[in-house]
Amino acid sequence: MGLVNRIPRPIFWKAEGCVPSLESLNGARGIISKQNATAAVGGEAHYPLTVVELADGKIIGNLRMAVMAGDVVIGGIQSLHESPEPCNHYLMKPRRRCRFLKYRRGRALLLGSGAGENYYHWMMESIPRWRILQAANYTEYDHVLLPGPVSPFEDEVLDLLEIPRARRLRCSKNFVHQFERLVVPAMPFPLRKAPVWVCAWLRSLFPHRGSGPEKIFISRGGLSRRLLVNEAELSAQLQREGFVAIQPELCSVAEQAKLFGSAKCVVASHGAGLVNMVFAPANALMVELFHPDYIRPTYQNMAASAGLRHAAVTGRRLDKKETNGKNLSEYKSEFEIDIPEVLRTIKENNLT
Repeated sequence: MGLVNRIPRPIFWKAEGCVPSLESLNGARGIISKQNATAAVGGEAHYPLTVVELADGKIIGNLRMAVMAGDVVIGGIQSLHESPEPCNHYLMKPRRRCRFLKYRRGRALLLGSGAGENYYHWMMESIPRWRILQAANYTEYDHVLLPGPVSPFEDEVLDLLEIPRARRLRCSKNFVHQFERLVVPAMPFPLRKAPVWVCAWLRSLFPHRGSGPEKIFISRGGLSRRLLVNEAELSAQLQREGFVAIQPELCSVAEQAKLFGSAKCVVASHGAGLVNMVFAPANALMVELFHPDYIRPTYQNMAASAGLRHAAVTGRRLDKKETNGKNLSEYKSEFEIDIPEVLRTIKENNLT
């Protein structure tokens, strides 16, 4: 079903409030239905997988926020990349910003997230919402809402799920999209706590695995974010130990699943490429290399849910003198890793 107003009109949008929990939602706020899909998905009882359908619901910007009629933000169901609690999000600040309003008839399913263009957030947070929507019997729809930039890995998985390209709607930051009916599924898990069902479901999408190397080193390809300055030396040493160096982003998702399908040990800096460990055999070892200012339990938690082992080696931050006087942010700062410590970690886990 098409647009009502084909020429978007400018508006000064601002949030008019926030409902902090799903228990606070009621019909007066445009709630068409609310259902719990936890049991159907196989989720964990302490984290309900709720799906809410809204009349005249809105999406703000590049999937930054879902709001109800009256511009009231929904709390308790959406986890936003910039803020764990939607009611504390920067868009809640009392300011107005000019955006263009588009109204669309029909039913829209929110699939992507504000950080969905990142491979981890796409695979672990966005795509599993399709399973939740299926469990809630949302098989009829007019639009599937996705982040603005188009990535090949996104289209590959959407094709696999048989979501028609004509129904994929990319949302951009300068717009407010309003829908006759907007369906908002819960995020599949709390921040950085991937459950068993997500790992198992992702594996089920790519059943043809097992033809890759047993030892893998993931190269970050010179990315400036948390740059591992002695990556080349580490890679060379690991290759002497039988490891194969790869850059997952150069492969399709199906190719990545095959590469990791036989992996017994994977060494990598903290980064989105480690998502592919969900395709590795049970009891495979993940050796994660951390920048000392950026230690997150994301993949350790994922490993536990996927039946994998996890070990960590924390590197050394380079000071300003060692980075030619550059005053780099925490996110882009450089570090080096103790290569003998990495090798000891592998050996201690009986993988030589």
